[in-house]
Order: sequence, then structure tokens, then C-alpha cells
Amino acid sequence: MDDFATHFESQLGAMVWTLSGLIEAETPTSAKSAIDELVGWLQTWAEDLGAVTTIHEQTAVGNFLECRWNADLPTPPILILCHLDTVHPLGTLDARPAYTEGDYLYGPGSYDMKGGITIAQTVLQELVKYQRLPQRPIILFFNSDEEIGSPHSRSHIEQVAQGTALALVMEPAPAPNTVVTERKGVGIFQMVALGKAAHSGSNPDDGVNAIEEIAHQIGKVSALSDRTLGTTVIPTIIHGGTTHNVIPDECDITINVRVRYQYEADRVLTSLNNLSNEAYLPEALLYITGGFTRPPMEHNTLMEQTVATARRVVPLPIEEFSKGGGSDGNFTAAMGIPTLDGLGPLGGGAHSEDERVFIPSLVDRATLLAYLICNWP
Repeated sequence: MDDFATHFESQLGAMVWTLSGLIEAETPTSAKSAIDELVGWLQTWAEDLGAVTTIHEQTAVGNFLECRWNADLPTPPILILCHLDTVHPLGTLDARPAYTEGDYLYGPGSYDMKGGITIAQTVLQELVKYQRLPQRPIILFFNSDEEIGSPHSRSHIEQVAQGTALALVMEPAPAPNTVVTERKGVGIFQMVALGKAAHSGSNPDDGVNAIEEIAHQIGKVSALSDRTLGTTVIPTIIHGGTTHNVIPDECDITINVRVRYQYEADRVLTSLNNLSNEAYLPEALLYITGGFTRPPMEHNTLMEQTVATARRVVPLPIEEFSKGGGSDGNFTAAMGIPTLDGLGPLGGGAHSEDERVFIPSLVDRATLLAYLICNWP
């Protein structure tokens, strides 16, 4: 196994087989029993490779799985993060079974992120088989709620990440030779306006129109965006009113926030909360709920140093890529842990009927992951 690229080229057929099997194991976030079944299979796989495993039992979502190799060694660990859940409901495969066409393997969840799981499994099992696993702890963590923002697994991820030298996130690669080094933080808020119902024809002046109140607030909300800094504050859903002849006494909007910088997250949070004291209509009441589900993965000095180290220890081209969507790497990066994201395969169609993995990229990305694991200082 002296040449990683050549070795993983010889494993390409096995990787396609592994990925096909993972696709066939349908694991939408809501299907706890299906995820738990896959967790059990992965636990057996890891223990057969000498890992010490821990299942973190969950009630609301599928169980989480923590696998550790070389757990007793004192060197700071390397952490590999994968999520098992997909957005595709059970039964999707009945209508759209997995298939290959040319250089692509199609199937629900293939790109996001069972291709990344396939790469992580293949690299670890080959390093163990050929006794190339570095003399340091290696942690492989699987969660089951990433597609809904990781509300249950965040504390587990942050706990297992404490003291690690590097976090590697197996989300799909956006382009050849890339790693994701910046992701926006994600905030989800709800603004609720409460007014007073009245007959819109007989006594409209007795009412307080909650829709009118929200209409005045939407401009203020949108004005919190600062696109020069990459900050967007966007009302995305609105509800209000019951019938045409009733002054609505309640209206609410959902607000999606994306930020590149933590100081912008703090500004937006403070500004939104302040709006609750700035109702336009004298008798209207405003409430703000929600918060940031993921902090930003900032492209800061630590990230620059992390990329420089990666380029030094990996004899392959590495380009940086910035994404607007969040991942579990947002958590580790915000903790000050060197983090590289987007280490999964190339492909496309995430969350769609056209989801697919570019089969040759499995070799390239496995090679990259192996170098990072084996050569990280």
C-alpha cells in the first residue's frame, strides 16, 4: 500500500458495491428503526476492524455511533464526521432504485452523504488491513439528524471533538481537487405579531391588523442583510388571517439568516430581538423566537494554517471552496479545531431525483483522505 492512488484504484469495484448497499439501506431522518439497523451493521463492521464502539441511544432520532481506534494513545485524535440520514422518504427506492450509467452511480442519498461514508469506511479498513493506521487515536462518528440541523447530536459532536488535532467532514465535494474551508452560519427565527380580531366591514377600527404589523416589519427584517459581508436575512414563510371579513389577530413569518462571521450573527440576533420592542401599530405585540442552529465556519487564520498544513502533507492539488449551507463542520470549526470539509465524492443532484456520485472520484477522494489521516502532524 505504498501508493495510495494505485491501491484505491484497485478498490473501486468494492467501493461501488459498498455505496450501492448503503443506498439500498434507506435512512430518512424520520425513520429511526431503519437508521438504528444501519448503525448496528456499522458497529459490527468497526468492531471487526478492532475499533472500540459506543452507541449513543436516542429517542427522537436514530442512534449515533462512535468508533475509536488506538483509543489509549496520548496523541491528539483525528475525528471523521459522517451523517447517516437523508432527505428521501422510505419507499423512494421502489420508484427510483440505484443504478449506474456511464461514470455515475445514481440513487437517493448517494451524494449526500453515503458516498462520503463509503470513502471513510474504505480508507479506514484498508489502513487497518495493511497496518498503516497512524499511531494516534482515530475517531469515526456517525450521527442521524444532520439534515434537520443536528439538534440532538451537536452536544455529542462537540464533546467528542474536544482536544482533537483535526476534524474531517465527509460531506460531498463541490468541485475537483477541493476542500470546503468556509460555510455560513445558519439561523432560523420566527416573528409573531398579535393584534385584535374584528369584523372587517362592520367595525374595522376596533381591530388591530396583525398582517399590517408584519408588513411594516418585513422591510426592517430585510434591511438587516449586509451582502458586502455575506449576511442575508430573508423572510421565507408567512402565515396570517382566517377569512376575508375578519381583521387578522395573528400573523407570523419565518426568517432565514446566513452569516459568514460570528460578529454578524451577534449583530443580527441583537437586532431581531430589538424589533420585538418596535411594533408599528400602537396595540400590536411582537415576539421573536428561534436562534442560530449552526455557527459560521469562518475562513480565519486557523483555517489558513489548516489548509497550508494540508498542502504540505498531501502530494495532491488542493483548492479551497466556500459554501452557503452549513454542516457539522461548523461546530468543530467554531470550537477552534482545525477542520476540513467536503471530503466526500464528486457528483451532484443532492436532495433531488437526480442525485448521483461520480464513480472515478471515489478513488481520488479516498487517496486524499488517506494522506490526511496518515500524514497529519
